[in-house]
Amino acid sequence: MTQRPNSTINCSTRIATRRLGGSVRTARLLAESGQPKGWKSRAGRPRILVSPVDTLLRTRRTDKARGLLIVCEDDERSALAALAGNAVPAMPTDFASDGFDALIRIGAEAPAVVLTHLGLAGMDTIRMLHALASHARARGTLVIVLLEAECERAMVRTRLPDEVVLLGPGGNPSEQAARLRACLDEWRSRAGAAAAMLDGHH
Repeated sequence: MTQRPNSTINCSTRIATRRLGGSVRTARLLAESGQPKGWKSRAGRPRILVSPVDTLLRTRRTDKARGLLIVCEDDERSALAALAGNAVPAMPTDFASDGFDALIRIGAEAPAVVLTHLGLAGMDTIRMLHALASHARARGTLVIVLLEAECERAMVRTRLPDEVVLLGPGGNPSEQAARLRACLDEWRSRAGAAAAMLDGHH
């Protein structure tokens, strides 16, 4: 974030997150990584442009609730949509182009799963994933990161929250879809067991 004079078209991270339904820390992390566009005031406080917040609030969708949200570049959509369609054909799928868009959609739609990878252009993806995980945690959303190579796992694991699931590469699209399906089945099983334990205490 760079120094920039005060403007009548910006707001604080606290105001932005009140409108988005997230935490101040989450919006601050995203603002510092450039999503949405922001800067620091002369007092050193993070500021966020109002226009991208308003735009995303107007365009967010609620018909994808409890579905799969894929965060990726535009030219990756068809391949990842095919992966999702093979793994979980009954789950509604939607797309976000960056971390800020994903933050809005998690707050508004509470998707069941967010699927992304580490190679998003122009972003600090590790910082973005910390922000998404923080926001997703309160909404019961599972965050899955696709790895390009299994050798990345150890290094990436130390840099991400424990609840972020790392999915290694498959030998072919069918194997990768089977891995994703198994990951979601295990998550659903754990969620069901946790719900049963809570019911047993009532």
